Amino acid sequence: MVFDALSEKRRLVLSRVHRQTQDNPILDLAHALGDPTLQFSDFENMVEEAASRDERVVIGQRVESDLMARSPVLVWRNVTRIKLIQAFRGAFDAPLEELLAGEPLICDGIELPVKHRKKRLDLEARGLIKGAQVVYLGLGRKPGFSRLHVIGAEQPQLSAASIVKIEKPGEEEPFIPFAARMGATFLHGAAVTIHKAQGSQWDTVQVFAPDIYMAAKMNRTEAGTQLWKRLAYVAITRAENRLIWVVRNRLARPSGPLVVDDLTAEIPNFDLTMEPVEDQTDGTF
Repeated sequence: MVFDALSEKRRLVLSRVHRQTQDNPILDLAHALGDPTLQFSDFENMVEEAASRDERVVIGQRVESDLMARSPVLVWRNVTRIKLIQAFRGAFDAPLEELLAGEPLICDGIELPVKHRKKRLDLEARGLIKGAQVVYLGLGRKPGFSRLHVIGAEQPQLSAASIVKIEKPGEEEPFIPFAARMGATFLHGAAVTIHKAQGSQWDTVQVFAPDIYMAAKMNRTEAGTQLWKRLAYVAITRAENRLIWVVRNRLARPSGPLVVDDLTAEIPNFDLTMEPVEDQTDGTF
């Protein structure tokens, strides 16, 4: 890095992140990862100690499937992500051929030709950008269209041509329950890799600790920092208010079916038959 050549007097080093004024055990854990002598077992002890004195940190004995519908489990390995997604769909008895209303999706980009640049900008203005968290509400009026709720958007509900991809363990090609010829592409959002979670935040975050432990066992480093520490830092700082450090490879049964009532209630006059994005005869947008 060019900054390595600068003298100490010309450097300003950020040593602590201040996201809020009150004491925050999650940020305390994040800052502890800056200790080069810290081992994974020491860090887990710190998490347990924080959980014993503050309800904002929890040691989870299993992944909570109810939370996965609104906040993805953060993992390191792609194989873990795929297994958790399949476990989530199985827990809610989701059929192989279609999506259930309430299943979470992650926007993986918009596939449109240059001539549809305005439509791309319209969708992005509605919050449908790469990495956006979306909840599936049901089929649209035309084949390949989906009714969606974009989390955090000012006008969150819209209908758009969609290409949904759901990966399966041991299979190279993803399962595609339905797809338009082009449009917004989505991956299932019940679990995401820590890398893809960068830049996002959720009120409550579940971090799959066995994956972090696996990274620690590999003893890899990136840019002079142990990989597991980089992963743990990014993962736990995605939590705004509550961190669940999941220590076992188990999935809790859901307390009930997937719901969307809490989303549609935000706009009581919303007509689910409307298509805010104009349909085209070619079935794109």
